[in-house]
Amino acid sequence: MIEILFFGKLADAMQARRLSYAGDAKTLYGLRDEVFAAAVAGGHLNSGDVRMSVNQAQVFDDRPLIAGDEVAFFPVFSGG
Repeated sequence: MIEILFFGKLADAMQARRLSYAGDAKTLYGLRDEVFAAAVAGGHLNSGDVRMSVNQAQVFDDRPLIAGDEVAFFPVFSGG
């Protein structure tokens, strides 16, 4: 099982802050694409606007996932 956390507008789009995943995705990008498929298809989200972390470390590339991983999805932050 992989624990998924959602932050900011992604939590709003998913109507959840946390969920447990036991699906078929084996990689981070596969998980992202599966989890956000409906939001992307509905035009509510662009997958390029999603940042990710695995086990509390921000990552910028695809990687394999294993049971027990914690994946967080959060929006791009901007400041000024």
